[in-house]
Amino acid sequence: MTPCCWRKGLRGRRRFPARADMTLRGLAPILPYAVIVSVIDGGADFEFRYVGEAQREAFKTSFKGLRVSQIESVLPELGEMLRDVYEQARATGTPFIVRGRVDHEPANSKFLYHETVFLPLGASDAAVDHLLVVGVQIPTPFWDLKADDLIVLSDKAQA
Repeated sequence: MTPCCWRKGLRGRRRFPARADMTLRGLAPILPYAVIVSVIDGGADFEFRYVGEAQREAFKTSFKGLRVSQIESVLPELGEMLRDVYEQARATGTPFIVRGRVDHEPANSKFLYHETVFLPLGASDAAVDHLLVVGVQIPTPFWDLKADDLIVLSDKAQA
């Protein structure tokens, strides 16, 4: 399934959609899981412009208004990881998915795994000026589950 903002209707013939063309109403189904990051000075820094409720809960804080450089000064490992993935999305202009174990949750947490997609946005094909990051945390890595187990997991998540 193509993410909502990557449908050809929104991006047209461009490489990726522009942030200005996106509306909160159009993103409503994914907003709780979304983060919108502004690219500062061609990637010298990144600023959190929007942080959805599920993301605030996952990190037990809201990074809205903060820059990655500020996070790096307090939590160097987290800041470096964020900078690396944001820079990859910015520099390549290519969407990608990262999935694996959540490293900031205690071992007895019900959310031990994540899957996160990084989608570059830009007003022109020449430069990425924002990133749309959408991530979910789950109790079991669904990429290894059989189809029947995925249905059960989906039912539990909606309960």
